[in-house]
Amino acid sequence: MIAFIQDKFISVLEVFKNRIDLKEDFIKYPFYIISRPFKGFSDLKYENRGKMYFALMVVILMCFFNIYNEMYKGFVLAGYYTENKTVNTVYVIFMTIIPIILFVVANWSVTAIANGSGKMKEIFMVYAYASYPKIIFSFIGLILSNFVTVEEAAFAMFFYSLGMVSFLFYLFVGLVVIHEYSFTQSVLMIVMTVIVMCIIVFIVALLLALSNEVIVFIRTVVEELTMRL
Repeated sequence: MIAFIQDKFISVLEVFKNRIDLKEDFIKYPFYIISRPFKGFSDLKYENRGKMYFALMVVILMCFFNIYNEMYKGFVLAGYYTENKTVNTVYVIFMTIIPIILFVVANWSVTAIANGSGKMKEIFMVYAYASYPKIIFSFIGLILSNFVTVEEAAFAMFFYSLGMVSFLFYLFVGLVVIHEYSFTQSVLMIVMTVIVMCIIVFIVALLLALSNEVIVFIRTVVEELTMRL
């Protein structure tokens, strides 16, 4: 039985080894998108060069980076100093993943109505690949934040800002390519996506508030019945 399990495990590893090209999937293609975004995202959509496991790895890296950013950002940029700083990792991971899900769902909802050709999987992968240079630049900014003085803080902030600008640029280009929109349609699509994200957040907040009211009402009724009985 043990030998059978070992053989199956080895066969699974062989399948993954044959399917995963670390150099191509984790180095060449991501940097190819950075250097040639229109062609790179076109290959993602039409040549299936983008890999879901790479996109998931980027999300994991984003979670780790946000945790380390909360813990180790230099006090010059953070604005305060704490010797034994504690971070709510669950909250940080939650605040990293939820905006991604929110954006993907909102963008897919808008483009599905507006005849966009991008699938939900492709939207998620575009978001992940667009986040890759942001992680790189932000990590450089995080390192510099621990060495710069107040006068030199702009150098660290530059890399944080560069990461955000690069993310927005590659995200916009990726969405243009996968949805096959014109520039004007793409701008309108982004605006509508932001509006839908706000609507979703409002509806979820409203449902949570109403559910809390219902729970309080039920608890009150139960307490009254208990006191009368």
